[in-house]
Amino acid sequence: MSVKRKTQRVHTGMKLIGIKSVDDLFKIAVSPLADSIDMRNKLEAAMIDWQEQCGLGPAGTIRQGLRLMHTRAQTAAINATPPASPCSSDDVNGQRNGDATPSFFISTDDNNYPIVITRGVFPDQLQKTFNSFSNLLAICGTILTQTDQLLSKLEDATKRISECYDDMSRLCLEAGLHGLKATRASENFAWNVRLLKAQLTLMNKMQTEANDIFTQVDFLFIPSKNV
Repeated sequence: MSVKRKTQRVHTGMKLIGIKSVDDLFKIAVSPLADSIDMRNKLEAAMIDWQEQCGLGPAGTIRQGLRLMHTRAQTAAINATPPASPCSSDDVNGQRNGDATPSFFISTDDNNYPIVITRGVFPDQLQKTFNSFSNLLAICGTILTQTDQLLSKLEDATKRISECYDDMSRLCLEAGLHGLKATRASENFAWNVRLLKAQLTLMNKMQTEANDIFTQVDFLFIPSKNV
């Protein structure tokens, strides 16, 4: 087993069965499972980081955070120094981006996923909040782009693995596993199947959470409208 594959197996919680044909089936599930866990961890970390940047607690919602960003952006615009420098080739609507009145708006990328566009110079802390939110949206986009394929791979692997359940006694005998070794193989098999099914549920939940974040953004903001 390669170092990468062994690391993935440990990361996902998968246990070795001791029957090559069965272990090979679980190996198929390890890579998409590890990718799913990594994305879920990144989504959770990005959400926590953005909530902290906004000054929200763990129960803070996307809507609450966006309203805070909106209010702070308006305050930054009111307090901004009027632009005094002449226009140049990097003008945006007659103003250079650095000289523009601070503002932000929600646009969409090539996949029609929301992205944050900022103009002007914001206070450092508020800019960090925008950067954090942009990272959160990017992770949600990655999840919605890749999860269907990962789900398909895991569902297929889980189905093929489940078909081995009734043959475990025979497979243990053919692999030379008897007594406690056969019992351990069966226990590890059952553990891995439960883990796969639990991860499938979590993967679907992650996809729903990412989609819900985009839905809340779309509900509060009209794409390409300055805020």
